Amino acid sequence: MMKRLRSISAPLTMLALVVTACAPVVPVAQASDEAATRADRVAEALAQAEAAHDSGAHDQLSELIAALQASGAAPQGEGEADLVAQWSKSAGIESLPYRGRLLGPAYVRGELAPGESWRSAQTFKSGVPSTLAVSHRGAGPVRMRVSDQSEHLVCAANEAANGAAKPACRFTPLYTQRYDIELSNEGPGRAVYFLVFD
Repeated sequence: MMKRLRSISAPLTMLALVVTACAPVVPVAQASDEAATRADRVAEALAQAEAAHDSGAHDQLSELIAALQASGAAPQGEGEADLVAQWSKSAGIESLPYRGRLLGPAYVRGELAPGESWRSAQTFKSGVPSTLAVSHRGAGPVRMRVSDQSEHLVCAANEAANGAAKPACRFTPLYTQRYDIELSNEGPGRAVYFLVFD
């Protein structure tokens, strides 16, 4: 009996592997009621830290900087300003040394006029669960769309009408490839956004 079970289980395992390999992307629940991902928390902390910095709320800024430093968040590009380090310096907080992106999420800050869109491409690794999250200040909502190299839509995320749920995309690429990312300001006024890659 055990020998027969073993002979059946091997082909079933191979079939499961083949079926799994055929799917190009495995989407995961988008911006639902489940617990916030690290990217969601970092995106929101970046927006709150910028607001605290701009309003001079140093106690709140100190707490947010500590959380952002602990997350390992760093600018996406090497030439981009490290806002966490700038805020730390202006608040008189010692910033932690940057040790590379592998230790944490990357972020991009930008501004969108009403009806304006921002596009970029990012490479995501095969088999590694990936999350993109957006938070913003000002008008909105900000919509996010992610497409693969074949222009197949991987994710389309909108902010909830009440602003409670921020746009987030979670997926696991089967192949290492570049994905196109588009953010659009669908609101009547300027929106300052933070896009976090994790």
